[in-house]
Parts: sequence; structure tokens; C-alpha cells
Amino acid sequence: MYAILTTLLVLFGLSTPTTSINVTAIVTFYGARDNCPPGGDIAHPIIHKYAGGTGTYADPITYAGDTKAAPAGTIIYYHALKKYFIMEDDCEECISDWKKGHWHFDLWMGPDTLSPSSLVACENALTVDSGKVWVKAPSGLPVDATPLYANGKCIVDAPPCTDKGNECGNSCEIPKSNSCSALAKEFLLSVFRFEQLNPNLDCSKVVPAGTSVCQGGTCGD
Repeated sequence: MYAILTTLLVLFGLSTPTTSINVTAIVTFYGARDNCPPGGDIAHPIIHKYAGGTGTYADPITYAGDTKAAPAGTIIYYHALKKYFIMEDDCEECISDWKKGHWHFDLWMGPDTLSPSSLVACENALTVDSGKVWVKAPSGLPVDATPLYANGKCIVDAPPCTDKGNECGNSCEIPKSNSCSALAKEFLLSVFRFEQLNPNLDCSKVVPAGTSVCQGGTCGD
């Protein structure tokens, strides 16, 4: 009975799996431009110093998630792309979704340079609400070595990203106090655009550490 109950809890996203299991998950993507902070830095370097990987079992690609759902170092396999990924980074939305009982994996698309909106278009094209993911996946599964995004090209046909005004595309919890102008520079935005995306911030004052700010619109800028 205990084993059955544990399995049910895992299936419904209420418990961390202790064995290999297939789950249905929200699958999103991120790159250097919408990383927090921008660039290739990761919170839990296991086999990579910076976000990266080729998608094989020996060199899985970085993914971000919630360590309560899957501890750092957990290897997953995303069936749709035939690639392995490893938990090496944190994701605010993934943590929030896990609290609601939903699996959410944010997969690194790369590159580690601050790319244009074509990267965001590729991220949007591959994002799904119900992807099949193998958590604690075994080795030996088929792998497609094609990069998800390289030289401005997406692995799938990706319609151009259409900006949705001042709607926030990605948020970031800032690790240290800073001014709005310094944050705008860090996120490659003008101060005017930063203030548009963060109407509730008082930019006459320093923004305190731990504040969640919008770092870009729906197309990354």
C-alpha cells in the first residue's frame, strides 16, 4: 500500500521520485538573454561550469527546475527532442508550478551569448504545456545531436516573435540591491523600457535584493 501511495503522489507531482519515471510536464526553454542574470551562469554546476551540453547521456544539456521536484544532478530525457538534460539551474516559474502540483522543466537552448529575438521565437515554438519527460532516465535511449538553436537557426520552423507591449516575458529575482538604471543596463534595456516593464517599482530608490523584476518583454527586449 505504501508503494502504491508513493507512486500516486509522484504521478500527481506531489513527491520527488526515487526511481525512474515518465511524467507529463510543462516544458519551456531559456537562453543567455533570458537567464537570471543574463549569461550562462548556473546555480548548481554539476558537470558544466556554465549552461551547456550536447544532449547525450554523457553530456546532457543543462536544465532549470525546482530542486524539491528533482535534485541537482538529476538526468531527464525529453522524448519529443530525443535529448538528455541535467538539473543544474533554478527556475522561479518551475518552483511555483511544483507548489501547485505541476512538473515544469526549463531547458537550456543556448547559445551562451546574448542572442536576438530569434532565440525567443525558437523558445516559444518548442514550448509545450504537456510534454512527456523521463525523470531519472536510463542511458541508451536514442539521441538527436542536432543543436536546438545555432547560428540564428531554430531546430524547428519558428515564426517571428511578436512583442505584446509591456507584458513581461521573464522575471528575475535580483541577488543584490541595485538601481533601476544599473538593472536596465544588466538586462540590455533602456531605463525607459525597464520602467515600462516594471511599473510597480519606485525607481527613485534602490531596488532591494530579493526583489523579483521583469527583465524583458515577450520577445526578450
